[in-house]
Amino acid sequence: MSIPANPITRRLALPGWSVLRFSLTLVAGALLAAAIVTGVLVVFWIGIPVAVFVLLAIRIWANTQRRVIGEQLGVHIPVPYRPRAKGRFDQQALWLIREAATWRDFAWLAIDATLGFVVNLLYLGVFGIAVYYLVQPLLLATVFHAAPSPFVNDFGFYEFDTPAKTLMLVPFALACGVAWWRWGELFLRWYAHLGVLLLGPTAKALLTERVSELRQARDQTAGHAAAELRRIERDLHDGAQARIAALSLTLGMAEELLSQQRPDQAAALVGEARQACSDALEEIRQLVRGIHPPVLADRGFTGALQAMALDHPLPVSVVDRLIDKLPAPLEAAAYFATNEVLTNITKHAEATHVQVVVNRDQDQVVIEVRDDGVGGASFSAGGGLDGVRRRLAAFDGTVKVDSPEGGPTIVTMTIPAAAVGPGSAHNAARQQPG
Repeated sequence: MSIPANPITRRLALPGWSVLRFSLTLVAGALLAAAIVTGVLVVFWIGIPVAVFVLLAIRIWANTQRRVIGEQLGVHIPVPYRPRAKGRFDQQALWLIREAATWRDFAWLAIDATLGFVVNLLYLGVFGIAVYYLVQPLLLATVFHAAPSPFVNDFGFYEFDTPAKTLMLVPFALACGVAWWRWGELFLRWYAHLGVLLLGPTAKALLTERVSELRQARDQTAGHAAAELRRIERDLHDGAQARIAALSLTLGMAEELLSQQRPDQAAALVGEARQACSDALEEIRQLVRGIHPPVLADRGFTGALQAMALDHPLPVSVVDRLIDKLPAPLEAAAYFATNEVLTNITKHAEATHVQVVVNRDQDQVVIEVRDDGVGGASFSAGGGLDGVRRRLAAFDGTVKVDSPEGGPTIVTMTIPAAAVGPGSAHNAARQQPG
């Protein structure tokens, strides 16, 4: 459930949200009382497990607040907790108490149980007064005409006990309605932003998480680079190096046959050596293509994508709206990542058509690969999409997969990138013949 984007429907939906928030303030009051009692009991052994359960209940309540406030404001409030510690109840209680997010939750608990109660009660009160006194004349004249005058009609200085007299309260109801319509949403949003400040992670926590992500990306990049070096070494040793060694032996045998005045046999060996040289050269070219494809240097990222589409066994259309040239390492990473996604589609998607859309969103390059296959794609350890995620993590990139069962599948790769100058990539769309 989320608040509608339309201003009118959003304001009409806010009372329901306020009722939900008001109920959460009542829960906050109960949890606050339980926390105070637990603080007294914690000096006894029985209070330690109770403290753990109460603190975990406060976390559940805080996470509910994060979802509700996030949907109300249209923002995402990250959960700031560290992984939960294992051990005895006393160790867990000590770990929970030492975490800064616990105290921020407790501060919001105290605020929401007091100020939040007043804020939501005031909002609902103004809304209720506006609705009640607007419809009261009609109700007194029809449904409740025989009932005694409600006590809320007795203002002390005057009692509005007839339908005609209650018409005098309509301007007051209209004023409350205008105030609710004009300032009610701002009032609730102000209070919600206060919750974001306390329930969201601190700048220090965000920085720590960012450092952890960068460290993990660095380790993944180092591991990927080491694996690539081992692959290159193995390919050179088992492929080109072996062919060159065989070529040397063949030329030595040809040289010996020439010295023995056997030119026909020597010529045959020289022909074999020339073929072996061509094979070794082709292997080296394939190896270099795996490091940095020549098509990137020759035709740029757009041309490389179009060449990739032409070589793909499925019909692939390329829509490239990228008008700037990217840094060479980022071009290579984006090329290989896209190629890996297309390879996965060939193996698993059972698709009949693929579309690659490249766009720039401010300082980010967004690559969407869409197919009409069976869906169900997901990240798995050691899988192709996991390899794409690890490759782009070195550039602070992200990969998202939207692949419901039955399809279609959309893989979105986002890479932060600043343009380095005009390139050969212009608005283009190329359709491979089916």
